[in-house]
Amino acid sequence: MGEKTPLPNALHPSVVDRLDPQFAEIFTKYQAPRVQANQVSYEEYNKDRSKYTFQICPGPYPEVGNIRIYKVTVPDPDGQIDVQVFFPTEDAISKSGLKNKNGKLPAHVNYHGGGFVIGNLKTDESWCRQICQALGCIIVNVDYRLAPEFPHPIPLTDSWAALEWTFSKASELGIDSSRVSVGGLSAGGHIAAGLALMQRDDPNMPKLVLQLLVVPAVDTRFIPLEGPADPDVPYESYIKNEFAPCLPLDRLRWFYQLWLGTDIDARKNITQDWRASPILASSHANLAPASLHIAGVDTLTSEGIAYHEVLKKAGTPSTLKVYEGVGHPFGHWDGELEKGKEYVQDTIAALRNAYTV
Repeated sequence: MGEKTPLPNALHPSVVDRLDPQFAEIFTKYQAPRVQANQVSYEEYNKDRSKYTFQICPGPYPEVGNIRIYKVTVPDPDGQIDVQVFFPTEDAISKSGLKNKNGKLPAHVNYHGGGFVIGNLKTDESWCRQICQALGCIIVNVDYRLAPEFPHPIPLTDSWAALEWTFSKASELGIDSSRVSVGGLSAGGHIAAGLALMQRDDPNMPKLVLQLLVVPAVDTRFIPLEGPADPDVPYESYIKNEFAPCLPLDRLRWFYQLWLGTDIDARKNITQDWRASPILASSHANLAPASLHIAGVDTLTSEGIAYHEVLKKAGTPSTLKVYEGVGHPFGHWDGELEKGKEYVQDTIAALRNAYTV
């Protein structure tokens, strides 16, 4: 018998012993046999995106009351993006008890992940549906424009426009504008952190009740254009988890090159700006409370923990949970992964707490 063909993305020896056995099994079954987008040129990826972007054991897709797509005008450059709004069933609203005396519901504005390069409204659909029904709340799911066609800071400015739109349409959508949260996974967590900073500094914007930051990127300064990270990098996970499953350093580099560019001088200036590195904001005081959910075997593990500490030091309420033994997209694997299911329940609890007045 011939030898087995090596898996394109087999688990790296440096992480095998630290992984949750169930996570490792799911990864080896579904992800390891597949070539990732960062392992081909962007042009090759762009020819057939579905070949390189696929869901792994997503959770349930409960029926909701209604789903509508709205076209939202965005600036710089002028254009339009889709915003998908999930409305809960009457039964979910009744059971949750979160409707206020004026009949308005809390709302969560969600920003998908994908390194600012991939992802769409389907990326978080299972989670959005589950949250909508579990809490009887409205979910606003934002399809911001992506790099490299729309590089930094366009994903952030699109997302801000969508948040402004949400508040401007609150009455029409049945949203209680005093109970709006923002959040996202990975790039979406980065966006949510940036929006929380922007909201604080804009006197015309209502306050947010929560920033839900899931495996967020918050400091873009130290991802090298090539090779391993500097041994003196302030984030241990860049070194320890360089070959983490799902988001190894090479994949993070690929995203950042398409999102932030490859010109060394320009990149240095961009990454020193808080819009690219929210951890560098001049102040982290008086922000919406944060709920951080971090994967234990991820290049971004240390960044998420550091951001939690920065928020707490500034007096902004922040809670942190590290899900040990799992990689970057674990929250999307709740169809099979127990820690993914745990994560979904944790986010439901965090949002319910934020919406309860």
